[in-house]
Amino acid sequence: GIARRLIKAALREAAKKREMRYSDLKKIDRGVRRHFHDDITVAVLFLDHLSVDTSNRIPTFSIRGGAPVHASTQSSPF
Repeated sequence: GIARRLIKAALREAAKKREMRYSDLKKIDRGVRRHFHDDITVAVLFLDHLSVDTSNRIPTFSIRGGAPVHASTQSSPF
C-alpha cells in the first residue's frame, strides 16, 4: 500500500545520498543500516468519512516494528 511506497521512497533517497543503490542498502543488516539513515515512521490517515463503517465496534490497530497503535472507536463527527 501507500505506507510501503512512502518508506521505499525514503530509503531510495537515503541510498542516493550515500551514493549507493537501493538494493545494496536493503542488503545491509538492520543494526548496521542505522549508520545510513535515521528511523523512519509512516502514518497514513484515510479521511474518506463516507467509507467508514460505523457498525464496526472493533478498534483498528497496526503493529509495525513498535508498540501497537490503536484507532479511536468513536464515530466520526462528520
